[in-house]
Amino acid sequence: MSLGDIREAEKTGFKLLLTSGIDLSSSEQAINTARRHEIIKSCVGVHPWYADEYSEDVGDRFKELVKDPECVAISEIGLDFIGRMTHEWVREDRFIDPNVQHNALDKQLAIARELKMPAIVHDRAPGQEMLEILIDSGNTDTGLAIHGFSKDIDYARKCVDHGIMLSIGLRTIQAGDPIFIKAVAETPIEYLLTETDSSNPEGVITCCELIGEVKEMCKEDVGAVCTGNLKRLLGL
Repeated sequence: MSLGDIREAEKTGFKLLLTSGIDLSSSEQAINTARRHEIIKSCVGVHPWYADEYSEDVGDRFKELVKDPECVAISEIGLDFIGRMTHEWVREDRFIDPNVQHNALDKQLAIARELKMPAIVHDRAPGQEMLEILIDSGNTDTGLAIHGFSKDIDYARKCVDHGIMLSIGLRTIQAGDPIFIKAVAETPIEYLLTETDSSNPEGVITCCELIGEVKEMCKEDVGAVCTGNLKRLLGL
């Protein structure tokens, strides 16, 4: 997220932006960015694309980083069995060994439970595999959200039943898949968050517009409710 993007978001009237780590270095950077800008809060985490970089030392460092009041969640963690982006931002079809991914996810969920912090989770695993892990983990007690939600109404209903929020990404809702749109339509607005899944915060405005079309709400009301939902998740 560039300084220009942040300043534009401030001018536009954004009240809260969340920036996540995908590895140790970006987690440290996220906290430094949040320290400099009042509207930004940060998260720490190792993304499943880089799960082989997770270690006990990284976990110990995260436990130190989250002492900073600008750090509010463990993210972005999860499972991805579709492919990955390299650190050079090149798309690959291969993915990190599932056992390695599960280990990194389990350890980071444990940190969230230990520190009583919410976790925001990337789910590109088959069916409801991730959802079953989350429900069994006990992390529903400390707060959970699905980053980049892209699944169906059955998945969404199960999330709502267990108090798990769904973050709606700009590119996913723009694609307009009917199965996904039905899930958004039937999920109570109190369980939705918004994201651009990019470094451009202004995309959230378009995301709110599109959710508003599905929900028959104005973008301002969608933005206000989803911001409140995020604050509730993060305990702000």
